[in-house]
This record gives sequence, structure tokens and C-alpha cells, in this order.
Amino acid sequence: MAVNQFMHPRNRYRQKANFQQLIKLFPELNEVASVDLTGKVKLDYRNKQAVHLLSKCLLLQDFGLTLELPPNKLVPTLPLRLNYIHWLEDIGTVAHWEEKENVRGIDIGCGASCIYPLLAVVQSQQRWHMVAIEKAEDSLESAKANVTRNELQRCINVQAQNRDGNTILLDVLKNFPDECFDFCMCNPPFFDSNSNELKPHDRTGKRREPSNASTGSLEELATEGGEVTFISQIIEESIQLKERISVYTTMIGHKSSYEKILRTLQRASIHNITVSRFCQGNTTRWAVAWSFDAKLLLSLVPNSFTTGENNVSPGKNKAIGKPVACRIFTASDMDSIQAVKTCVLAKLQAIAIDVRTVFETNKAEGITLKLTAQENTWSHQRRKRRATQISPQGKNGMEATNGNGLEHSNNEKRPRLDVVQQEHSSQQKTHADDPYLRAALNIHRKEDGFYVALQYVAGIAGKDAVNQILQYLKNTIKATPAEVTTDVGKQGTECPLAI
Repeated sequence: MAVNQFMHPRNRYRQKANFQQLIKLFPELNEVASVDLTGKVKLDYRNKQAVHLLSKCLLLQDFGLTLELPPNKLVPTLPLRLNYIHWLEDIGTVAHWEEKENVRGIDIGCGASCIYPLLAVVQSQQRWHMVAIEKAEDSLESAKANVTRNELQRCINVQAQNRDGNTILLDVLKNFPDECFDFCMCNPPFFDSNSNELKPHDRTGKRREPSNASTGSLEELATEGGEVTFISQIIEESIQLKERISVYTTMIGHKSSYEKILRTLQRASIHNITVSRFCQGNTTRWAVAWSFDAKLLLSLVPNSFTTGENNVSPGKNKAIGKPVACRIFTASDMDSIQAVKTCVLAKLQAIAIDVRTVFETNKAEGITLKLTAQENTWSHQRRKRRATQISPQGKNGMEATNGNGLEHSNNEKRPRLDVVQQEHSSQQKTHADDPYLRAALNIHRKEDGFYVALQYVAGIAGKDAVNQILQYLKNTIKATPAEVTTDVGKQGTECPLAI
């Protein structure tokens, strides 16, 4: 199934190339082009030469890049590569890379084309500077030649990766002892070199043959243990490196591998993550990013899964949307972010929301919490508080009567409300592995006070639930100022819906 409609919205290749115009600019494409009965010019993507020529022509036309590739090396398809670059740009928006003079990145396994560093530098107008690492000697020399050919040596440093080494990033970073990097990226070999197959496993027997020609050497396509083993090693090394690299990212070739990588991150207690899909032609790839930077909330990164939410089962993948935020304390209300955390934790735990600290800075600038709820426990809290404040005999200790003199206690209505709430809760309960709501909560300080930002992550509750929880926090904190500080609530709770 063609998935171009799910391509990144900024990807120029959402619109098919005008081959007639391209052939006028690059007559060599005539060698691999054909004309159908309607007069439409077509290219046969199963022809390796056609894929090679098309990539070279598009790179020159759209990016001003000139590439040469050795025979039998991977030919980069541009829509996929550009999807990855645009996703990194989205991460950079959340990480405020626009405030930096230069953004520093690492490409793990740049290949003979060195395509990702070249695209990253050109797309950023040379603001991004890349370290490109490569093991294969012939690919290393080709990558260096392509960088020199495009006069981008100032922005791209091609480094040899130790072929006999057992690390991916650790040895390379020893060459840059005083530097930190904003991100690393990786397009790992998808297949296991111990397997005889270099194509996806056909479980049903209905998988059709790839529509594109297969290109690439064995070393580019396969590694021992496959992509799961390779990416798992990056995760292990990231735990040692921590914030030497602000954001770790990788592409994943198989959906089964994607699910395994998410479980690996979970077992490593790495929860500050974001995911995406790269869709182009008939091909889908997956991507995962994670970070140890407490000030960088990756759940704020736009998620391509929301584009295709109509193609998944109801309730499994609701739109993530934008975070909601508001000020809950003024600067005079609380003396520290830890005090705010204590208050917020108490309010959330009071309604049985599981809260775990994901990241916490030493400078007390921000705290990130992971919220998990198995049912809706936050709705109608104001009604419940009012009910507990009213005695069974009425406000003044006397039995209330209706106009006919019949006794009419508030208790008569209360059981009915309890039944409704119990029915509602039973409908909302879900299995622990598929909670009703997963969300991220960030507490941060600004000049005028302390703010909380809530971001929907997953669950059948949908993104409206985070608005409800935010409202619950505002209501309960304002309703019980004595529990926090005598000044809480003096100035209300401003709520600008943006961080």
C-alpha cells in the first residue's frame, strides 16, 4: 500500500517528481525512462541504474549536491533520508537548537554516500556540523571524497570507526574529549549476518516483491544479531555517555524490531522518548529517540503516528496533540521546585495515579514525571468534595424536608451518584499493560512562578484527559491552600495554553 500521504509534511517529495522536466535538465535519464500509452514518462524503480541516476539528479537539482558512489554500494533514496532529517528538525525545535550558533551531530555508519551529513548540513544552511563515522574502508574513502567534492569539509568530519573495536560511540567520542553533541543518528544494518535471508520474513506468504531495486553491500545490509542487537548496544553505551549526547536517535527497519527496542528502553528505565514513522512509496520505517536531558521533554515532539490514526484500531492511538500548561503557583507561593513536586505528587496519588520521576535536574530547573492511570479517578472531584462537606442531616444539622413535609436527605442522591461513578469506572478500567492513560508531566520554573505542563502519550482516555487532570490540579490546589502555603490562590491560576 502506498504510504506517501503519511510522509513528513515538509518533505518536498510528497509530490512526485516531474520526470519530463527532469529529463530536460538531465538527458542521461533518457537511458532509463520509458513512455506509456498515455504519454506519461515513467522510471522503472526495479532497475538499479535508474535508482542510481534518479538519486544523483535529484540531489543536484534540489540540494546542489554532487555524489559519486562505488559499484554495489547502497543507493540512498531521498524521500526516506529527508524524512529522518525533518524529524531531527522537529526534535531540534523542542530542544531550541535555533538558539545555538552551531548544532553538533554524529552519524553512525555514514556509508559511501555520506548522505545524512550532507543533507543535514545543506538543509540547515551549514549551521549543523556533523561527525560521520564509518567502518568499511572503501565506504570511508568514498564518503570523504563526496564531502570534499561538495566543499563541506568545514562542516563534516569523516572519522574511521575501529573495525576491531567492540563499541559504537565510546571509542569515537574519545577523539572529542571536551565536546558534547546535540544528537546522534543511525540507519543500522537491518538484517542478521548469521541468517541466509536479506529480506523481511514473509509470515503470511502474501508479501509482494519490493517495488525498488535492492542495492547495497552485505556489510551495509547485515550485522551480527541484526538491528536489535546493534541498537541495543547504542542504548547500553548511551547509559554510560548520558548527556554527552543530548538526543540519541535511530531508524528501525522492521516493526518487530521497533517493538523490541521499546521494551529494551523500558527495561533500562529510559522513559524520556519519542517515536515516529518514516513513510515513503510502499515503504515504512520506524524511528525512536531518547534523552537523559531533564530539560528536554521529547514527548513534545510532533508524532507522525497521529497522521495515520484513522488506520489503527479505535482507542489504540489517539492524536497526541499539543501539551497543555498553566501556572499553579506564583513565585511567592513556593520557595522551591521540590516543594511544588511534593504538592503535585500528593494531589495525583490521592486519586490513585501512579507517578514516577523520569528526570530531575540538580539545578532545580525542571522535573519530568511519568503518569499512569488505570481508570478515570479525576472526574467529578468538585462534586465529591461538596458531598463530603454536607452532613446527612443537612447543612444546619436539621433534617431537610420537601414541600409535603417528607424527609429528604442528601444521602438519597448520593448512592445514585456512587452507582453512576462505579459504572463509569468499570467501563474505563483497562489491563495494566494497556493503561487507561499514560502522560508526561513537567514541572518547571519561570520568573513569575511555577508551571506544570501535561502531555498525552497513550491510552484510550485520549488527550482530553490531560486537560481534565490539569483542571483537577488547579481546583484542588486552590481549594486547599493551607496544605501548601498560606498564600496559595491569592492571584488565581493563569493558564496560557503554551509552554
